[in-house]
Amino acid sequence: MLTIYPPREELADLLVTGPFADALRVAIQVRGLSLERLQHRLRVRGAPISVTALSYWQSGRRRPERPESLMALAHLEDVLGLPETSLSRLLGPPRPRGRSRRRELSSRAPWDGSGLVLTAQHDRVDVAPCGGVRGVRSRQVMQATSAGVDRWILCHETGSAEVLPALTAVRSCRVGRVARERTNGVLVAELLFDDPISPGDSVAIEYELIYPHPTVEHTHFRRFGERVHDYVLEIKFPAGSPPASCEQFASGPAGTEMFGGARPAPVDTWGYAHAAALDFGPGLYGMRWTAAARASGSSSQGK
Repeated sequence: MLTIYPPREELADLLVTGPFADALRVAIQVRGLSLERLQHRLRVRGAPISVTALSYWQSGRRRPERPESLMALAHLEDVLGLPETSLSRLLGPPRPRGRSRRRELSSRAPWDGSGLVLTAQHDRVDVAPCGGVRGVRSRQVMQATSAGVDRWILCHETGSAEVLPALTAVRSCRVGRVARERTNGVLVAELLFDDPISPGDSVAIEYELIYPHPTVEHTHFRRFGERVHDYVLEIKFPAGSPPASCEQFASGPAGTEMFGGARPAPVDTWGYAHAAALDFGPGLYGMRWTAAARASGSSSQGK
């Protein structure tokens, strides 16, 4: 028996498995924008593309290859409310004439383009003695912009199959379908609400990601495609093992540093460092740290 999934559910799988044309077509359906409206928004961003080209892309007759087309695709991902590179990576390895856009590894790339607006986010990051991230507990508040919204799609990218985390719903949601694409380390999952919410109503959920072993990166950040009213980031370091250094940083949509560059983030006696941003975005906001040198346990008393 053939099961036909609603577009929002189908998109979660397509962002992982592809193909590119199907993922683009369903993303456009979920966003509810006509090709003409998409063309207008891209033109305003300085990335003109024809309606015919957009039609060919979503039908599979053609694919973006030229530099200007790949630039337009990057803007299209943002217009559709998708994580950075979520569509472009489905094109496969870049051809010699393809773009040279830097792909920043990020495990903090949620997609909130399913009729929801993120209003508040609170991340608590648990750091291992080695300095890598062991897990992240996230609490977020979202407001519905369309009727019948009953889920949020989490798109989590680590860049490595070795560190795909386990996902647990902590409160006010439950984990639905989960898809993993291990080549690039991508996890896409549904977080289902207890009940559908109506336009103007809000929902607060909490979930946790636990890594099989600490990450190599000593950083945590989120990229916000739209303005968020309240973002709080807490880093919890092991008791008695404060980092050698810790700082907060932020950048705008074009990657330019904000707030005069990185700023020191002090660690309190409880082992916590935190950063807070009000009415932030679009842009990237996060913290990074350097683990303190660990004393060698193998040093000898003498020879």
